[in-house]
Amino acid sequence: MAVTENLSLEAGELRLDIAPATGGAITGFRKGEFDLMRPTPPEALARGLVRQTSGYPLIPYSNRVAHGKFSYGGESFQLTHNFGDHPHAVHGNAWQRAWTVEERTNRVVVLVLEHVPFGFGPAGWDGWPFRYRAMLRFALSPEGLSLTLSVENTDEKPWPAGLGLHPFFPERPGTQLRLKAEGVWINGPDSLPVSLEPIPEQWDFGTLRPLGEPGLDHLFTGWQGEAEIVYSEHGIRLGIEADPVFRNAVIYAPKGRGFFAVEPVTHMTDAINRMDGEDTGLVVLAPGEVLRGEIRVSVTRPA
Repeated sequence: MAVTENLSLEAGELRLDIAPATGGAITGFRKGEFDLMRPTPPEALARGLVRQTSGYPLIPYSNRVAHGKFSYGGESFQLTHNFGDHPHAVHGNAWQRAWTVEERTNRVVVLVLEHVPFGFGPAGWDGWPFRYRAMLRFALSPEGLSLTLSVENTDEKPWPAGLGLHPFFPERPGTQLRLKAEGVWINGPDSLPVSLEPIPEQWDFGTLRPLGEPGLDHLFTGWQGEAEIVYSEHGIRLGIEADPVFRNAVIYAPKGRGFFAVEPVTHMTDAINRMDGEDTGLVVLAPGEVLRGEIRVSVTRPA
């Protein structure tokens, strides 16, 4: 059923708000009055500004496709530039579409999105040139949130697919982060990856330490699907666990913005243009095949 209003789940002290019509976005995640994710301004929700929400899905790919151009199966495609004045196509198109509610209980919401390519305009494909069915399953318990994402190829031919989640967290005084990885892609001035390097000391969050303002928007490889965020002054710890399909993580920590993101993703940036001879993490789905992964966020006190 089509739902335009915000939905809420409650379990113990936790509350999760979801906006199906606004890209299937999370618009609030709180413990009591404490915001566990960046709160969504009311005006942003009223205007459908998904990029200002608490978090949104990245389907059928995460991060950037260089200049919105790629070739696959002997065809060339131009995607619409969908991220303001950014020169690339970014984060797929599911976050820009209205989702439908398939299931709703006190603690579970399931959303679905049926994407049918709807035209090639002057700026390129408005979204994605292949058919797919996406699913988001939110399950809230007193201990935390479980979010399952999936994308199914409903087209008549294979195509490359990926998944990701873009949650935003408040950056408060003393915020600490732990995320262990093996390497980091260094970006060029066009925000596209240039070289895979060892993680420099100032970006190494292998052990829990203050987040600071590292100015990051980089993809970390060799992630084992586990991280933690600690707000020690408030006695809050967020534990993040992701299925093995999410073998990469993007840390987005811009300076002076008051928030940061830890994004579990299945593949590297601009993977679709790097598939020849390189293990990008992107998966080619045959018709009827499904790519699925679960991300869990636990809410506890710091150890």
